Order: sequence, then structure tokens, then C-alpha cells
Amino acid sequence: MVKQHFSNDQYHTLVDPATLKYEKHSENSIFFEVDGPYLAMVLPAAKEEGKKLKKRYAVFNFDNSLAELKG
Repeated sequence: MVKQHFSNDQYHTLVDPATLKYEKHSENSIFFEVDGPYLAMVLPAAKEEGKKLKKRYAVFNFDNSLAELKG
């Protein structure tokens, strides 16, 4: 469902530089950057379709291992 409704189908990749031919493709990607002194990120997510979003969060140790995931 997410892929069908929220994919961006406007990505172009150069296939042939001589003729400037491009190929169009879709992508659906989200990148997270964990920063700050607490090494945490808040993930807005619902566990079931049609439910309201609630905040979930992940906390990481300084060795980049997952300390806790709540929500």
C-alpha cells in the first residue's frame, strides 16, 4: 500500500551520454540520520492500517547498537 501511494516515479538515470537518453524509474526510500548527544530518533508510525499515528522512538548505544525501541 505504501509503495503504491507514496512512490516517486520521477527519477531519471542517464543511460546513454552520447544521445542523452534517460531511463525513468520509481523509488520509495526514507533515510534517517541519527544525531545529537542522545543518539535517538522518533519514528511516527502506526502498527495497523487506518489507526492514528503514535510516536515511537529508538535509542542507540554509543557503539551504534540498539538500546531500546518503544512505542
